[in-house]
Amino acid sequence: MGEKRAIEIDAGLLRAIEEHLGELSAGSVEEYVEVVLRERLLSQGFLSPYTPEEEKEVEKRLRDLGYLD
Repeated sequence: MGEKRAIEIDAGLLRAIEEHLGELSAGSVEEYVEVVLRERLLSQGFLSPYTPEEEKEVEKRLRDLGYLD
């Protein structure tokens, strides 16, 4: 992704994640938190699933197919 920054979370949440990493299909607490946050932001439309370069390529392809002016 990009630059990493430290955040603080409740100790109880941290323990719950650590205790269930295998069931959560995550290799680390950090990985799990990133996946959950990314999914939530994507579902609410606050994060794009594509990089700006990918979006430009999709627009170009749609334009070439006649779907965009």
